[in-house]
Amino acid sequence: MVYQIFLTFDCEDFINERSASALYHVLKLLHEYDVKGLFFLTGHMTEKISRFPRILDLLENQQIGYHSSAHSVRPIIIEYTDVEDYASARQLSLMRETAHINPITGELEGKGGIILLRNLFSNKKIVSFRAPGFSYSPPHLEALKELGIRFDFSANLSQRPINFKNLTFYPFPVLTDTIKPLPCASIFARAIFRYFTKSLLTVFVFHPQYFVNVDHWDSIYFSGNPRRLYSVQARKRKETRVLLKRFELFLRGLSYFENKNLFEITPALERGERKTSIDNRTVIKSYQKSVSWSDKYFGYKPRFMFNHYIKFFDLCE
Repeated sequence: MVYQIFLTFDCEDFINERSASALYHVLKLLHEYDVKGLFFLTGHMTEKISRFPRILDLLENQQIGYHSSAHSVRPIIIEYTDVEDYASARQLSLMRETAHINPITGELEGKGGIILLRNLFSNKKIVSFRAPGFSYSPPHLEALKELGIRFDFSANLSQRPINFKNLTFYPFPVLTDTIKPLPCASIFARAIFRYFTKSLLTVFVFHPQYFVNVDHWDSIYFSGNPRRLYSVQARKRKETRVLLKRFELFLRGLSYFENKNLFEITPALERGERKTSIDNRTVIKSYQKSVSWSDKYFGYKPRFMFNHYIKFFDLCE
């Protein structure tokens, strides 16, 4: 039996130049160990890397997904779709996800977003999405579905891929950026297999900026849009080298097990098991997880969002 592992990378820090360098080093390691990943790019980060041909060349060998137009620029997704009318929220999403968002004012300025991403990677199908902070909004997802998105990596709905209303929801990630040293392959194997007690598929999520930044790159937006864009504190070079080395050891282990036909790393996306309904408890848990990011970092508590969840998931009020 072959376990499926998705290595996913959220690429969003367009402000700190070193984050592009970190992305390049991550891509080089993936190339070296012949491991595939799924890279979720924001509209702003797409604009950034369009000036880095070496990054673009390496990304051609990877899967590409969408990570919203502007990530943390205010209003964030959970804010601008938090309007009473569901259709209006969907229309706002269509407008913002196809536009360049001014990183200071939050205003729309011409075409951008998913249009830019598809133009830059014209030979790839951009059909997957992850919401910033896993903070997804149902009318926003429906707008993205109109734009060709078929797979979501944001919701905490199931431990296996499920299809609901023509969207396949992949499992919530079980490991984030921190990778502790693993002294030998046998310990690595035990550490990995612990994650498969209930599922034959596991999603990992990494942020390349984590290797080079001490703070959240978007902390400058937590109190509202800044008057200017400025860098956050950088990690010491030695610390960055250690973190990248741990990541390399992690990839080496994955590559070993993939070559033994025990793991399948970031396979092609597949339509999940069809679901006619999702129970109320699961949806409420998913909603609470989704709005926690906007509350914790932006101090925003939605007013109408749960009503949108009720409508999308056909819940009983």
